[in-house]
Amino acid sequence: MDSRDKFEQLAREFDLKPVDFYFLDLIPLIEVMWIDGKNQQSELNILYQFVLEHIAYLDRAAGAYILTVEDANDFLDRFAHHHPPQKLLTELHDIIAKETGIVEHRKKNILEYCLDISAACVLHYPYGIRERIRHDEKEFLLKLFAEFNISPKKSVEFL
Repeated sequence: MDSRDKFEQLAREFDLKPVDFYFLDLIPLIEVMWIDGKNQQSELNILYQFVLEHIAYLDRAAGAYILTVEDANDFLDRFAHHHPPQKLLTELHDIIAKETGIVEHRKKNILEYCLDISAACVLHYPYGIRERIRHDEKEFLLKLFAEFNISPKKSVEFL
């Protein structure tokens, strides 16, 4: 089953909109934001910045306007402002993790934003020398590095 078919199946089960497919790159950011069960304002601000860049990137790549601000706000309301079901996040994550069409610099950009979101909020102050990022967030990030086949020693080609 290809990524579009898997998405269509999830769309029927979770009442997703066709335009949501274009927001799949946001799923890792949303997952890392919800790991602690809450969406904090500093995390949301980072996510909003990514959304703006993502829309511009897709529009540039397509040579036309693909997504609207209304599309983005609707998606964010359902995924960032309200906690979506974990099963949905996991299934959408699987789609993006197996997607072969994501160019390397986009993967790197997604990972960098995930790192920023992870570092945006801490549980308590003062925090320990290695406690800036939560352990479960570190596990998620390491998994994402592996899925995207990105290594700190591997250079990333840009368009």
